[in-house]
Amino acid sequence: MKNRKNHSERVKRRDFLKIMSLTGAGGLFASKDSLFKAFSPAATSKVVVVTDTNATDKTTKTVNAGVVREMVDAGIKTYTGISDAGLAWKSMFPGVTADSVIGLKVNTLFATRNTGTHPQVAYAVADGLAQMDFDGIKFPANNIIIFDFHVNYLSQQGYTINKTTTGVRCFPSTLYSTEQYDIEGVKVRLSRIITESVDYIVNIAYLKQHFLSGVSLCMKNNYGSIHNPEISPLLHDSGRCGSPYIAAINALEPLKSKQKFFIIDALYGVTVNGPSGTPNVNPDKILMGQDIVAMDTTGRELLRSLGLATAQVNKTSHVDVAASTYSLGTNKLSEIEVVNAGSSAVGLDDYKSSERTGNLLRNTPNPFNTITEISFSIGVTQKVQLNIYNYAGKLIHTLINKKLKEGLHSISWDGNDSGGLNLPDGVYLCELKTTQNSQSIIIQKFK
Repeated sequence: MKNRKNHSERVKRRDFLKIMSLTGAGGLFASKDSLFKAFSPAATSKVVVVTDTNATDKTTKTVNAGVVREMVDAGIKTYTGISDAGLAWKSMFPGVTADSVIGLKVNTLFATRNTGTHPQVAYAVADGLAQMDFDGIKFPANNIIIFDFHVNYLSQQGYTINKTTTGVRCFPSTLYSTEQYDIEGVKVRLSRIITESVDYIVNIAYLKQHFLSGVSLCMKNNYGSIHNPEISPLLHDSGRCGSPYIAAINALEPLKSKQKFFIIDALYGVTVNGPSGTPNVNPDKILMGQDIVAMDTTGRELLRSLGLATAQVNKTSHVDVAASTYSLGTNKLSEIEVVNAGSSAVGLDDYKSSERTGNLLRNTPNPFNTITEISFSIGVTQKVQLNIYNYAGKLIHTLINKKLKEGLHSISWDGNDSGGLNLPDGVYLCELKTTQNSQSIIIQKFK
């Protein structure tokens, strides 16, 4: 029998890795505030944002599956602080066994290219789940089901329909519960994949604006989990903007208890003419977390930073109702910790690896109060710009604009604009531009 570490030893190691994942290589010298954030209740509403500009080809508008797999692995490792992807995923599903079934709810509502959850993202998650180990037995790929409600769009978006007994299963949800569920006076039936087939759900949404609800992210993704989103005009009443129905669906059991993890595919995105509009932004990001409201709040802020109109932001009341009425999570930016990561593994060795390859942009602490340290690395000597933008996309400060030598660099930002004026609390975008590429991270400033 293998020797097992006692519980206290496991906790200590997990906590150490958690500190490292939250604070980067400087974790060993983290401030008291940073350590408090790592173990405070607010830290549970954490959102990891993984960025890699190599995830998409800017000419062909295609997705690099290998890079996306690295991003997904890096995201779950960073989120959990566990350096093994299989163990990291396993920690997300309490009581999971090799006989469990995990559903991946994707969004494939339209046939337009790059307007739904990319199959490269969903299959990367499936690959990670298949690395879960149960006493030497890997989690069966056939125990993973990728699903959405529409009959045609899965295959049109590039998914491989599979109803066999081998490999990852993937098929549309065509059967629904006989039981009717009430969402604020509207009776709906849930997909039987949710009610009967799966034990856990990973909700994988797509970054897009929606004419009805302002944004269509993880919560709106479950309009595709009921038998007919057009069952009542109330669900698409423009005066109500989908509220409270979008939030109410996510409060239904068994959906609420089975949803364990949330992902927003932000490789591309739509900020206008959504949800069917042609992608007009290319963030090269994947967002990951356990709090559905925190995820949608962060996604909303990302869309806003990319140009989402104020009129659209004003329609997103369902996000706030999910927090205030249904207690599904937090919509308070001050309670959401955004952890920016590149597509490399967690830990000091990988931080050093990123330093060599020039694939790193981070800041700590995040959120910050009076000052935050922004660090990055470049692989060769070159001209560098480090800019800060507000949520409207306006340039408010250029921190660096000069040629730098290869290696690791850092600079402090005190939350002021270029004129020395202290900026209001909120979400800001930090962009690193080099002659080779550009990267961006989300920075939060709160008192």
